[in-house]
Order: sequence, then structure tokens, then C-alpha cells
Amino acid sequence: PKLGTWVKTQRHQYQRMQKGKTSHMNTERIQLLEGLAFKWSIYKDPWSEKGWYVQFKRLAEFHRIHGTTTVTAKNTPDPKL
Repeated sequence: PKLGTWVKTQRHQYQRMQKGKTSHMNTERIQLLEGLAFKWSIYKDPWSEKGWYVQFKRLAEFHRIHGTTTVTAKNTPDPKL
């Protein structure tokens, strides 16, 4: 999946968790994302554990390069993101 789609899913899962609904978000994931200054509220599919960490590593690399977790089609040269 594209990184932007994955980021959107993390926000959606976080919102579901906040509302007490079934979610794949957990405390560890929240801490990891917040360690990158992840923004949960930019915008008002279940992932396997392995898939989540693969995408998290991609986001961490994007953050290292660009200094942000805001992924858009305009700010990434990688078509997979």
C-alpha cells in the first residue's frame, strides 16, 4: 500500500479506538508514531503486525528525510508512497 494510505488508516484506527470501537491501534503503536511527532488530527483494513511495522519503518524513514509525517503525492518521489 502507499504510505499516505497507511498513514490515513493509522488515523482512522486511532479514532476508532478513541470511540471505544474495535481497532488495530494500540498503546505501543501510538507511542511509536508520537515519537515521530505524528499528527492524529490532520483529517477529520486490518493490518497484520508485520505489515504495520513495515509501513511504520517507511514512515520513520520518510520522517528522517523530510522532517514530517505528513505524506502527500507532492512531497515524495517514491511512487509506492
